[in-house]
Amino acid sequence: MNHIKFKSATINEVQLLVESRFEFLTVFWGEQTEEAKNKLRTELKSFFEREIPLQTYVSWIALDGEKLVGVGGMKIYQMPGSFRIPNGMIGYILNMHTVKSHRRQGIASEIVNRLVETGKELGVKLFDLHASKEGEPVYVKAGFNKHDEPSYRKLILE
Repeated sequence: MNHIKFKSATINEVQLLVESRFEFLTVFWGEQTEEAKNKLRTELKSFFEREIPLQTYVSWIALDGEKLVGVGGMKIYQMPGSFRIPNGMIGYILNMHTVKSHRRQGIASEIVNRLVETGKELGVKLFDLHASKEGEPVYVKAGFNKHDEPSYRKLILE
């Protein structure tokens, strides 16, 4: 992993983040219509351009030369405080992906650790995420615990 360079994504990497998230979602959800693809690219670009300068979205990328080989992001938001988290700062880790040729080299673990450290510097007290079966060992190794808190979801389709 010595040849892998880790970098905090800036506004200069917006297009790289858009394409990375787009590829990740296409693998997860399958091929989509051109209309859906165009809408998603537009929304992702707008999101990253708005959130990165505010530090409400942070991302770390891993590069092998000029090639993106790993990425992870974190949306930071604030809820009303509680006894456990008085400042209400929460970091939701998402979009963790390492290209197949570079898996099992510690890239995802390094990205998660850097996201957590960056979050702590920004005042985050609770880190949350959803994990695939393949990703679970990375998060357990980084100190994440599976919790039993129930969650519910409602999706509004247009």
